[in-house]
Amino acid sequence: PPPQLRFSTLNLSKLFMATLATLFSFLTASAQGEWKWAHYWSGGDGTTFGDFYNEITNTAFDDDGNIYVYGTMGGSPQFDGLTFQFVNNGTVLNKNDRSILLAKFDTLGNMLWYKVVKGSGSWSVPRWMEIRNNQIHISGDTELEYVDWGWDDVWLYYLDTLITGYQVHNIPVENRTPPCQTGRWTFFATLDTDGELLEDIFVESYSRERTLQGDEHIRTESPLCLYSGYLPTPVHKDLQGNTYVFTPIQYQGVENDSLTLVVNSDPNKTYNLFLPGNVDPDNQAAYISNAMLYKFSPTGELLFAKLFVDHTEGIASSWDYIGDSINKYFSCRFTGMSYDEEDNMYLTGYIQLTECMYGLGGELHNYPVHIWFDNTHFLTINDISSAQACNFIIKYNTSGDVIWCNQAYTHVLQPNGFAYTKFYGNCIKDNTIFVCGDAEDYANSGSLIYFEQNEENFISRFASNQKTRAYYAAFNKHTGSYMKNDILPDEKHSILALTSATPATTNNQLVLFAIKGKSPNKIGIARWNTDGTFIDYSPTNTYPTTLCMGVGPTIMDNRGYALVSLNFMGNMAFNNSVSINGSAINSNAGFALYHNPEFTQPFVPDDSVGIEDYLGRRESDIYLYPNPTSGEAVVCGYMYGYRSIELLDLQGRKLATLLDSPDGTSLPVIDLSPYPSGTYLVKINFERGVSVVRKVVRS
Repeated sequence: PPPQLRFSTLNLSKLFMATLATLFSFLTASAQGEWKWAHYWSGGDGTTFGDFYNEITNTAFDDDGNIYVYGTMGGSPQFDGLTFQFVNNGTVLNKNDRSILLAKFDTLGNMLWYKVVKGSGSWSVPRWMEIRNNQIHISGDTELEYVDWGWDDVWLYYLDTLITGYQVHNIPVENRTPPCQTGRWTFFATLDTDGELLEDIFVESYSRERTLQGDEHIRTESPLCLYSGYLPTPVHKDLQGNTYVFTPIQYQGVENDSLTLVVNSDPNKTYNLFLPGNVDPDNQAAYISNAMLYKFSPTGELLFAKLFVDHTEGIASSWDYIGDSINKYFSCRFTGMSYDEEDNMYLTGYIQLTECMYGLGGELHNYPVHIWFDNTHFLTINDISSAQACNFIIKYNTSGDVIWCNQAYTHVLQPNGFAYTKFYGNCIKDNTIFVCGDAEDYANSGSLIYFEQNEENFISRFASNQKTRAYYAAFNKHTGSYMKNDILPDEKHSILALTSATPATTNNQLVLFAIKGKSPNKIGIARWNTDGTFIDYSPTNTYPTTLCMGVGPTIMDNRGYALVSLNFMGNMAFNNSVSINGSAINSNAGFALYHNPEFTQPFVPDDSVGIEDYLGRRESDIYLYPNPTSGEAVVCGYMYGYRSIELLDLQGRKLATLLDSPDGTSLPVIDLSPYPSGTYLVKINFERGVSVVRKVVRS
């Protein structure tokens, strides 16, 4: 936007925040948010019903409050029912195939610019977007091929410009040099907030699969992500400009044949990776599934490539192919990633044991199954129920080392019981990682979904006719330990749709948007304080649709705005006269801006309670568990903003400081094992200048 618009937006934002602070005492829990605007795009291949080519991969706010939307788009696309400009340009090839859309909007919903990534091959697929230091980092796969139109030889290549409207780059013959050559590529690009391209890197991958053709062996050329479709490939750009890529891979062939990466067609940036697998050159039929973490330098050098799964135990050993050095019967799915101020990365997703996924004999597994990420960290799959989706959260440092991992477990108590859960997106608030997911338990089966291998930490039981429900789970950022979970409140006992949702935090609130209800459907908003205490749930709108696939990424800023992504077919009607008249033939990628001033302040239950009284009441509920204790005890309750925990004798004399460096967890643990048996006082000091004292018995 023009400088004067930026200045005006910034000052209005400051004025808005100041006004909120002044009027906070008048805000109540009954204040309602409203939808401000909504947009969508749609496209297909022009021949079949339900072309689910239209999805939103990521969304983001910049420092000025502008909004960026990144996703995949079908052929002959429309935006809000109007044809995109470039579609009618006769020099754009394969207009009925997938392309990538990157668009920028202001807070009022005006589109400021859009870019399209489209190769002259048959497809282009987005993988990830993030914004850092007001730069846009995107990644994706695309295809470039030589095309003979009959009257002229045309090479079309758009990655170096990202076409806008009618801008199409026709590469002259004399400029057809790497990376402007035929092939299938993964690209990483950086743009400024005006959409100008700052840098890009192109990586092609040659599979180690070898196919005999005549007297020569040829190798398949692919992007880094060898899976088809729209599986997320999380990418992160750190403060030093290094690029990290988490991508599923699938390969076959013998171990002494390499998987080869080439960066920008530079022979000095050619890397051979020798992966575990088949050692028998006469047995190359089976594909091996795994995933890889790549790290590239700012100039494109491959700094490391590490397998996601190091080795496995107990996976269908009777199905092993002779000569394989790693078992191949699992597949990896990545659903979310966030990073902290030190560029540690927090990855969520799930692993499926392939025989279970396709019904090919899950009983052959030797439970428990262990999935090892290195020699220390692993997942555990205890039965066929959790084999269909073993959910993980993993912390990596910038060297690609696993710092910790954790997971969700299931336990089926009856022969016909079934419990199923999937982790989706995650977000960081202070020292806590929040993960959202959905869970399913058939009625009265006695099945459990739980954490920390402790069945006391289970997701709440469902209503008798409830199938799928959304929830959040919280983990300590430093240790990975499970803290707590809560399930989205029940409404009409109906199926809930998340698909690829991401929880969002703003100030001290955790917010989760989900589709709930039937006839009509509704978008529900659940809010918790970031200590995990439930605030409220409210359905915000109804909408008739032909088909609704679920809620995608959600982002929030500190001004009380939330951008919600939706995948649907048909029409949507929000409150405040906001609506979408989407395609009923092809899928729609929709996104809507929601605003609620309550998102900007700590929750206060009613008009009669001020924030100090509210916090005082919350802190008065603090207790120790277990009590008596033979050693450790957990300080339970509202621990937001505590500074230290001290041990006193019954006369109030200080014996020790038990904790003086809070790590942000709402469940601090104190250790009384060094002290003699007896009764003590535990004093919790808060940063707002108050203290809470509790008795504890050391048994």
